[in-house]
Amino acid sequence: MKRFLIIIVVCALSACQRGNVVLDNGLLRLEFDRANGTLLSMRDLETGYEYLDTEAEPQRLWSIVPLNEGDAVAEPTDVTVRKVSSRELKLAWKRSEAFTLVARVRLDDKKPLSYWRVEMSDYDGAKVKELVFPYLTNIKAFTNEEILLSDWTGALYKNPRAQQSTLSIYKRNHKHNSMQLSAIYGEEPSGLYIATNDTEAYGKNFAIDFREGLTDYKMINILELGNSHYKPTYEFILGTLHGDWYDAALIYREWALEQEWVKNNRLHSGKMNKWLPETDIWMWNRGHSSNVLTEAEDLKRYLGDCNVSVLWHWWHNGPYDDAFPEYLPPREGRESFVKAVARAKSKGINMTPYMNSFQWGGATKSFREKGVERYVARKSDGSTLAHVYNKFTGNPLVPVCLSQEFWRETYSGLCDTLINSYGCSGVYMDQTCNVYVCYNPDHGHTVGGGNYWVKSHLKMIERIREKTSAENPVLTGEGSGEDWMAHLDGFLTLEGSRERMRGAKASEIVPLFNAVYHGYAICFGNLSGLTYPPYDDCWPKEYRSPDTETLLPEKYNLQMRMEQARTFVWGSQPMISNYHPFVRQGRPVEMRYLAELVAKRKQYKEYLQYGTMMRPPKMANDYAAEIDLVQMTIYSYKDEGTNIFPFKKVVPMLYSSAWRNAEGNILLAFTNISQETKSLSFAIDLDEMGLNEHFTLYVDGIAQEGAPQSNYEVAIEGCSAKTFEFKKNK
Repeated sequence: MKRFLIIIVVCALSACQRGNVVLDNGLLRLEFDRANGTLLSMRDLETGYEYLDTEAEPQRLWSIVPLNEGDAVAEPTDVTVRKVSSRELKLAWKRSEAFTLVARVRLDDKKPLSYWRVEMSDYDGAKVKELVFPYLTNIKAFTNEEILLSDWTGALYKNPRAQQSTLSIYKRNHKHNSMQLSAIYGEEPSGLYIATNDTEAYGKNFAIDFREGLTDYKMINILELGNSHYKPTYEFILGTLHGDWYDAALIYREWALEQEWVKNNRLHSGKMNKWLPETDIWMWNRGHSSNVLTEAEDLKRYLGDCNVSVLWHWWHNGPYDDAFPEYLPPREGRESFVKAVARAKSKGINMTPYMNSFQWGGATKSFREKGVERYVARKSDGSTLAHVYNKFTGNPLVPVCLSQEFWRETYSGLCDTLINSYGCSGVYMDQTCNVYVCYNPDHGHTVGGGNYWVKSHLKMIERIREKTSAENPVLTGEGSGEDWMAHLDGFLTLEGSRERMRGAKASEIVPLFNAVYHGYAICFGNLSGLTYPPYDDCWPKEYRSPDTETLLPEKYNLQMRMEQARTFVWGSQPMISNYHPFVRQGRPVEMRYLAELVAKRKQYKEYLQYGTMMRPPKMANDYAAEIDLVQMTIYSYKDEGTNIFPFKKVVPMLYSSAWRNAEGNILLAFTNISQETKSLSFAIDLDEMGLNEHFTLYVDGIAQEGAPQSNYEVAIEGCSAKTFEFKKNK
């Protein structure tokens, strides 16, 4: 013991002699250069792992990004570093002209986490666009590295530096980023946990740059143009991670479940219309009611005792991705539309029509007549964010700034008509969880940085609810986002069909959002289907593929089963796209498999909709195999002569998850997407799951003898699901 104490003293003295400043809470140790404020060392004291290459040239902790490339921006140069307490230090950079940048870094009292806060004063706010802080450099590359991002449901990049030089996650500044969490880890005993604790939805970016054997991590603070003082309300969090993506989710979940968006979530508040949590499956069809609601009736008859809800695209007047928001009257006429909706409701089928939440067609008559140009969001160079989605017409969609009362009143008025006059059960608000930065100085919000986009979106949602309160509509959005949980009823999470959307991308999908927020937010959907893509009747007929909405080749059946398996084990409400009776008749195996998953989810909804996701059981073999997959688009036939792009990928045949319900019971859900029976061997941690001799195991509802075990082996038939439920003895 004496020798150990002497070593600690020598190490501490060595750091002091070098003029360094050390923060140490017994779990995490940070060392800063007193002369220039650079980070020299970051060490996990539990494992002894050093995260930084201490031989590499240390870089300063910040950089300033000018509004225009090439602009000269003054930077502070004089540095002071001092300890505020044993676990907190203050770093200050100053110039004689009073330009000051102050950072505070503190260690948690009980956890291996550090909290970084910044304030910048008296800078030239007309020329500075972004502040990068902290700018963490010289992070050593991990062996068999994995990078976790909160992209959509969750993205895991394996060995990313071999595939690209930069990864970017646009938190609250671009699309489909659900949380403020990322992580980097590998085979080393320690990984990096990285997050922010922003509760007010400010715009920010993150980026990861790779160098030879090293990684640089940037937090990009988007500044309010014209302001000369920046002091964000949130902190950057950096700490140790022992484990993988699920362990990172557990750290984040501890903080996340204490936030207002969880405490006021609509699922538990009693505000949500009951038809949404009672939904057993969604159907995503397009076009006239005869191609949508009539098919939903057939699906409901096929599935039997199940509640079918409908996501309805292309019901509106004008071509998709072109004529927004000139939605009314419906393309089949008001009378036909209203009658079809009423008939579906009488049969217990609820529907939500598609409407984009902020796009306006730049070539529409209304864009010109209403002077929409003055309301649109703009980049820092003054240009709009216009983008051409519809390759057939070449007409752009232009994002309108959500801060504008003109847009909020326009959109809420459309929702009012659809819900109160047309009888719709709600509205699907496309691109809801996308966030943009607007530099239009005439909009009344802070220019560039700020939290006006999300806050304005939430105002618009509440305006809709005020106008439609009598009907209590279900309002859903694309993607998932913690900022919207107290305002939206559900999130369309398409990531179970990532390959169908994006093809052979570098990242793998993980249910990160579900691991944090399941039970507090309803996630639904995928793009899973068995037909070629649909085609809008309002588009040019000459570009319509002869294969439109016909059955795909049978070799892609396994892709559909894989997508449904993911949705099932992740606890989301399932969906089938472009369903018709001929699909049921032509692909009976796939439809029977879907029906079984729907029935299983309905039976165990207390877990698979309301439960807490636990660490999945460790399977001895997932029987991974290379299968045929297809990426699908609705616009490529014009130029490519096809709208499907085949590729192959190795994917598991067995999928699993674990859940805890409100009573503390445990459910293990398994499914086999192959057509052959597989021997399933898996292990669970009884202590982690809280299982003991006071629980009884039920396999597919049948009680088993004996106390819970750490290891199990069972056969699981092809295209089927199996459940292990551990229930407390009464």
